[in-house]
Amino acid sequence: MSTKIASLNLDADQLPIMRDVVDGILTDAFYTLLLGLAGAASIGGVQQAYQIRDEHSNLISGSCELEAEAWEQFHGDAA
Repeated sequence: MSTKIASLNLDADQLPIMRDVVDGILTDAFYTLLLGLAGAASIGGVQQAYQIRDEHSNLISGSCELEAEAWEQFHGDAA
């Protein structure tokens, strides 16, 4: 992928813009995936809730708190 970006021959002013675009795309993708796991969005056209557990098998999904925390973590600084 870095070869393709390099082939664009972006100048020093354009590189930060490209980084911002890629960062935004990844943020939206990861946020949507997390919402899909929580059952608030579909993954592959299927919408269902999955159980999300921490490393100690404690349930960390199943409420709107997960969506609120995800929003804050992924979009908090941008909002």
